[in-house]
Parts: sequence; C-alpha cells; structure tokens
Amino acid sequence: MALPYSAYKKKIQPELAKLSPEQLLFVGTWIADYLDRNYGPYLDGDGHAREHEVLQDAIGFLWNGVDDPAKLTEADVKKQLKHVRNIDIDDLDFAKPKDCGMLKLMEAVESTLSYAKEKKLDYILTTAWFPMDVLNAVKDSEFVMKETPPKYKLDDPFFAEELGAQTKLIAQLQEGKNLTSTDKNIFR
Repeated sequence: MALPYSAYKKKIQPELAKLSPEQLLFVGTWIADYLDRNYGPYLDGDGHAREHEVLQDAIGFLWNGVDDPAKLTEADVKKQLKHVRNIDIDDLDFAKPKDCGMLKLMEAVESTLSYAKEKKLDYILTTAWFPMDVLNAVKDSEFVMKETPPKYKLDDPFFAEELGAQTKLIAQLQEGKNLTSTDKNIFR
C-alpha cells in the first residue's frame, strides 16, 4: 500500500495556501527541476532525448517566469503546454521507480505550466506530491509481487528527506524570503 495522498494533502495544502502565486510558481518549478535532475537523464538513455529537451525548455521557461513574472504571457504558457502535452511516450511502467520518475517529471512540468495559466492551488499541490509518489514506487518495488506492501505513513523515515525539503522550502517562503532561479537547489 502506498503512502496515501490524503495524508500528504492534509499536511501540505494548508501551508501552500498561505503562499503567493509567485511563491507557488517557485514551488512547482523547484519540484519539476528536481525531478528533471533525477529522472530526465533516463529519458535521454531510453531514446527520448527530444522529449526531454521539450521538458527542459519548459522548465527553463518556468524559471524565467519565476525571475520575471511578466515573461509568463498567456500565449507563451499555452505554447509550452501544447509542446509538453504533445509528448507521447507509451512504454513506461508506472510500477518501476525509474519509469514512474520519468512520468512524474512530465506530469510536474505540465501541472506547473497549468498553474501558470490558471493559478489553481491544486496544480501545485499535485506537483509537490509527485516526488512522494515516486518514493511510493521505490518503496513498493522492494516487495515481491505476491507480497502486499504495508500501508505507509507520512512520518515514515523513508519519506522524511523529501517531506523535510518541501516543508523547509514552504517555511522559508512563508517567512517572506524572495527566492529566484538561483535558489533552485535549495534544500536539495
């Protein structure tokens, strides 16, 4: 059994709700960038270098928007979303941690771009969940097919590093710290 999204949402959503739209964009871009650093190279190695380039272009576009929100014009956001949504990779197995990471990278970029377009908190909440979901796949992969993994809890030490990085970032933003693309590796 995976770490339940509902437990994560209960803890993180109220904290994210205290952030400004610019800060939420930082959170989403920070997550997408982190997933790219960890799983993007697998796309290249699996013959999807062009798709990875599209994702990296979108992440760069988002970082530019973090640094200067005026650069996130509606037309440019729609264009980036179209490029990302045109990525078609059918051979990923969500149960495999590497494949799950690549899928969550694509979803994080799309979700953060959707946030830039619509400014709905749920897009960033979902994006923030994606690294936890990859960790679910990692943890579940440790069990033999016939075994049922135990239900994980939010305080499980296995999830502590990622949850800690996210809560530290959110706390910094709530304190009014102005973070930019130069801070993309903060707490990572």
